[in-house]
Amino acid sequence: MAGALRCTADHKSTLATTSHPLVEHEKALTGRTPDGTAFKVPRTRDMLQSLFNPFTPKTTFDLVTLLILSTHLLVFTLFSLETKRLILVFSFAFWRLCYNGGLGWILNWQSSRHGLVAMFKRNGWLDQTRGGKIYAWLKSELEAKMGSDYSFENVPIEFNVWLLYRQLVDLILLNDFTAYFFLCACYVGSANDSEAWQTFLRIAGGVILLAFNLWVKVDAHRVVKDYAWYWGDFFFLVEQSLTFDGVFEMAPHPMYSIGYAGYYGGSLITGSYTIFYASLAAHMLQFLFLSLVENPHIEKTYERPPLAVQVLKRSRNRRQSSSTHSTDESPKPVAADAAARRSIRERPASLWHPDLIIFKNFDLFRASDILIVLLLVYSVGVPLYFKWATGYSDAVLVYSIMQCIGWVLFRTLALGFLLKKQSTDQLITRWFIKRGGDSEEAFTSWRAVYNAASVMTYGSFGLVAVAAYHWGEADYSNLVLFHTLGLLLISFHVWSSRSVYETLGDFGWFYGDFFARNSSMLSLAPADIKLYYTGIYRYLNNPEKVIGQAAFYGLALISRSWAVFALALLLQCCNFLFSAYVETPHMEKIYGAQMRRDSGIVRTVKKAVNKGIGQPVFSDNSQQQDGEGDEEYAQRIASSTSDITSVVDLLTSTTKPVKDILLETKGLLTTTTARLAERTLPSELSRIDHMNFYGIKPVPGAAWRAAAGRGSATTAAASAKSIKRAYYLGEPIRVSWYAPVSHSRRDWIGIYPVTANFSNQITTVSSKGLYVYTHPDENLLAEMVVGDSVFTGFVKGVVNVKEGAVLNDLPMAGIGGTKGSLAQRNAAGKRSAGTVEVLQGEAVFSGSALPFKVGTYEMRLHHGGTHAVLAQSKPFEVIVCDNKDIVRVFGAQDSAGASNADTASGQDSAATAAGSADELSLALLTIVNKTFAATDSRPTADSGDLAMQTDIVEPLASVHDPFAIDEVLGEKQARRLGYAIKEYFGVEFAADVLMHAAKHGATVHDVAKRIAEARKALSEYSSLNFKP
Repeated sequence: MAGALRCTADHKSTLATTSHPLVEHEKALTGRTPDGTAFKVPRTRDMLQSLFNPFTPKTTFDLVTLLILSTHLLVFTLFSLETKRLILVFSFAFWRLCYNGGLGWILNWQSSRHGLVAMFKRNGWLDQTRGGKIYAWLKSELEAKMGSDYSFENVPIEFNVWLLYRQLVDLILLNDFTAYFFLCACYVGSANDSEAWQTFLRIAGGVILLAFNLWVKVDAHRVVKDYAWYWGDFFFLVEQSLTFDGVFEMAPHPMYSIGYAGYYGGSLITGSYTIFYASLAAHMLQFLFLSLVENPHIEKTYERPPLAVQVLKRSRNRRQSSSTHSTDESPKPVAADAAARRSIRERPASLWHPDLIIFKNFDLFRASDILIVLLLVYSVGVPLYFKWATGYSDAVLVYSIMQCIGWVLFRTLALGFLLKKQSTDQLITRWFIKRGGDSEEAFTSWRAVYNAASVMTYGSFGLVAVAAYHWGEADYSNLVLFHTLGLLLISFHVWSSRSVYETLGDFGWFYGDFFARNSSMLSLAPADIKLYYTGIYRYLNNPEKVIGQAAFYGLALISRSWAVFALALLLQCCNFLFSAYVETPHMEKIYGAQMRRDSGIVRTVKKAVNKGIGQPVFSDNSQQQDGEGDEEYAQRIASSTSDITSVVDLLTSTTKPVKDILLETKGLLTTTTARLAERTLPSELSRIDHMNFYGIKPVPGAAWRAAAGRGSATTAAASAKSIKRAYYLGEPIRVSWYAPVSHSRRDWIGIYPVTANFSNQITTVSSKGLYVYTHPDENLLAEMVVGDSVFTGFVKGVVNVKEGAVLNDLPMAGIGGTKGSLAQRNAAGKRSAGTVEVLQGEAVFSGSALPFKVGTYEMRLHHGGTHAVLAQSKPFEVIVCDNKDIVRVFGAQDSAGASNADTASGQDSAATAAGSADELSLALLTIVNKTFAATDSRPTADSGDLAMQTDIVEPLASVHDPFAIDEVLGEKQARRLGYAIKEYFGVEFAADVLMHAAKHGATVHDVAKRIAEARKALSEYSSLNFKP
């Protein structure tokens, strides 16, 4: 779909590759570290020049790299053919895994925790006072690699660590390339070409791919330079504009996509299946590296920061905005905007019930979805059964071909005619208006018909491929090759379709601008309908027309059928007609000058030809317009997922014995692991001084205090036993801890389900991120990132305790007060004999460290980064309260000591803005804020020690705010919010529903109204008697 809508205003293209192309300036670049330190970025030398130029001084890193490289040459020259092939295959696999696995792990660690830089800070290797000989050696190595504008002492540690990381990258990448080169050399001449012209074409094609690969790499390096080539933005950022030029206009992530064309060139030159599959495996690993390491880093750095960062930024902006407005200015009314938003959001269920897109969002109880399945069964399943039962393959093949032709013509020509009439005369809309409907109903029906046609087109092609599938006595190697290429084309088709959908959204995918240009007319319409050439549309003007049939050609290869190929060609020709006579005229009429003539690929080819010939063979009339679009796009980027139950039980009951055996085996393994670990504990724990002075105790929360208040009529002792140790779901959990002064600064507290661990001496299961450090030092805090929720522990004071004292008799911090500060302890100097200095402190579980599931838990204090247990808390519960009490309960909790300046003002503004909003809206606002609350921890020097000041920041201020920040909700966040809504309000929303509603700007009030309607509908036949 050509861009029948590339129009959503908030689409952001991913920044291509490891890199983010930088505009070249003569002046020196300015770098900025994560803590905000600015510095002049020294120039770096070319790796190949410094490594292979004999007149350039060589460092230890260079010598090691050259030595390892030479081993490949020795293997190639000294061993027999079969031996060196085997050795080089393993060598290439090893270096490729070092690249994608090793470097990927390091980069992910650096991106998420500043891990590599923190390791150097922790060990002091780049600190002159602590580094010693290692410091001197690293300094000399780096200074030898750099120019006169570099000073080891004057650049931040992030830059020096990046320079050291470059040496590791050079070692791995050069050996990866060298191993692949010699591996290809071992297989040269292994092809079995029957004709000379086949050999010529094969080698010529391989040389062309190698030359193209070289051009891609050279042009990519010209654009991104060493900074992005070596993943510099994982360590520091450069203050520079972003531009997309050259090869970056040809393909997304060009250094990882078309930049690996040389692999397939080497496969053609050698004519070896071994080289081809080794190249394919390496390329797939590179895409995994891109998906798991680079794309997440690009997204959080340049496009969409983590939720906690967004919450903190919104809170800061809200405080600044409130401080800049004068007190005599009345707040802007939001009632009109809220009413307008509600008038849109209260339209049909498209906001809440995502449409079926092929089989995405399939709903087992939605009529249109069931009908599509039945249609597939009758059209595809029945013929396949007939072929299997009767053996009439030819008849089924003819039927499947005729059916496929019918669906192709219906999807392209028939629906194309309707869209053409809709564009010129609004035929479909007029039809529904005439019969009592409206534009929303017209668009809804169109979406169902178009998706059914798409599904049946795919299904009919699949039927033809199965009916025509035959290989007979074909060579096994060809069979595997054709199947591999077919699966690659199908995967490419899936990727391109997903990219198109992610760029267009629901509105553009279903050609929404044929039905409305005003967002008030259709609930799926974006607020700003304009053309933005982002995502895959940056490279192709119409991906559907060019590469939208890749899967069908893949089926032709797999089935080895000319019939499937002819049908795929027919579909592509029909799509060309559809684009030429339906889409393009409509877009020219609607968007006019916003349309561009040349795609990114065409522009790049024209520039390359003009540059190669030396004169302008092709003109570029759209240069100024596209340039303006790129500037606008760059600015946008910078400014910134009953009966049936009984039947199921009956069917699954036979699997229970198997499940029981598996559970028993798992339990046995876990118990055995715990017992083995316990045997190693005494030697480790015996080295810990004053084990009896470690302790933890949860600080009572809102639910705890409420239970204590209800038990006040009884005696104190009876009340203490009857108090329910509980916290409300979403409520921060504070914990007091005791530890001797000699304790490890890496001690940590984890929260676990009370039945998760079999041993009281060692923890045998993962905390799954539910942990906090009790007393982190500077070295540990080097791994701290914005919004981190694990560095909340700090010391509140110190108390001198007799060595024989019992910890339970001591006053816990936060409950009984402290006996002295660290400053007083430092001033006193020596302590009296026979006493032990015990620190007492506090930590808070919040944000991602908070257990977000109703149940019974316990806390465990662990020693020094290990899982050796020093102390355990008594079990406590995470519960929910009645939804009528939510505002009162959490409001009392905030006033009782939650350190959050935004909370009180947020609730007040919410009540004001809500006006007539019912209590359910305010309760939901509280739950959303508790669900998405972020932890704002800041180290401060206090009482002679490093203390942590922690605030719990909530994102929303009004019930008319969109419940998702920036109208984007990740799957994990949606599941978390859906669970909270289910527990507090008794209504269950699927994660996809909340994500879909968030994408279309649903507010807290919208969700609350939906909850009220659901509760009312459910109460009609429920004994719970909910009230709306």
